Amino acid sequence: MKLWSSFDQDYILKRLTSLYEEGVTINFWQSNDDVREDYQAKFTGVTSEKCSIKLTAETAPLYTRIAPLSPIFFHYPAGDLIFKKDIFKLENGGISFKTPSEIRCRDRRSVERFNYKYPDYKNISYTLEDSEEIINDIIIDISLRGLAFVIDAKKKDKYQLGTKIYIRSITDQELPTKHEAKVASVNRYHVKGEGLQNHLLRIGLEFTQTLESVTYDSIGSLVKKRQNKLKGFDTKFFNGLNPDDYEKQLAVIYSKNPQLAANINESVEDIDRLRYMTIDMKREFFLEFSLDLMACALRMSSKELINELLSEVTDGVREEFLEKYDQPKPASAINKAQDELRKFIRDKEKDGSFVLSPKSFVKYV
Repeated sequence: MKLWSSFDQDYILKRLTSLYEEGVTINFWQSNDDVREDYQAKFTGVTSEKCSIKLTAETAPLYTRIAPLSPIFFHYPAGDLIFKKDIFKLENGGISFKTPSEIRCRDRRSVERFNYKYPDYKNISYTLEDSEEIINDIIIDISLRGLAFVIDAKKKDKYQLGTKIYIRSITDQELPTKHEAKVASVNRYHVKGEGLQNHLLRIGLEFTQTLESVTYDSIGSLVKKRQNKLKGFDTKFFNGLNPDDYEKQLAVIYSKNPQLAANINESVEDIDRLRYMTIDMKREFFLEFSLDLMACALRMSSKELINELLSEVTDGVREEFLEKYDQPKPASAINKAQDELRKFIRDKEKDGSFVLSPKSFVKYV
């Protein structure tokens, strides 16, 4: 998932005003002496100059813990929005601050989508479930996991959420015979520079089976692009523990050093939150954290976590990591590496780079 920033004051005001008007709950946190305090709040006012929030009933008793000189990070999970405030005021059980000049948002797609321009005239040919009629429409974007095309709004009754579609061909893609997909979204179509088109609908499709690859060539692109499905693990390497193996190894460590076993178990549970990293977080993680330490720290982790961590990295990085990960390590070294990794995670959460929660961000195909 891509992270992008907006400095457009009109856009920022519009986003924050909608949160206020909808009465949604936002999360915010503050770190002091490596201890992170989490709170929830709702906006009580939003203007172009000032915003104010008040803590929810559940977190209101924690109000006195808020330190006036430490920065606060605000996060709205459902809208994938983050912003930071260094200066704010505590007043009447709430917080007020100058309307942020920057907000950060995350692209909620799990894989990149390629957008076509209308003159590209990329065509999709398909049939709807329970019909043999071949329909042709114009594609506006595509990825390994889905695509979108535009239809006349008069035909909307045929395109209900979940409706199956059998794709016969796409202009420049190789597809399995009658590739199955389902309608994942139906929205009014926006044309850049013109706004909403009431007579057109954007139909979003999710493929039942991910494509092996897609190629992209547009009038607006200088080179042809290709997106390939990621390979699975090379099973000749160790790639994490299943639950039974984990319990056995932990029992062996416990028989020799109960405290070390307890430390490792606690660290494994904390580190497991890495599975909620976005693509950008993973990129930052693999660039900044030592691969040797990573391989050691994750030696007691689950196959599910390792699979998730390596799901969107290059083949070279995956192979290098698995080679290092394949080397057994003593329990004491694993625990020491875990401590380093947990510190790295805390620092990243403290500065807002990582938001590790199963509810942090909604993924789109």
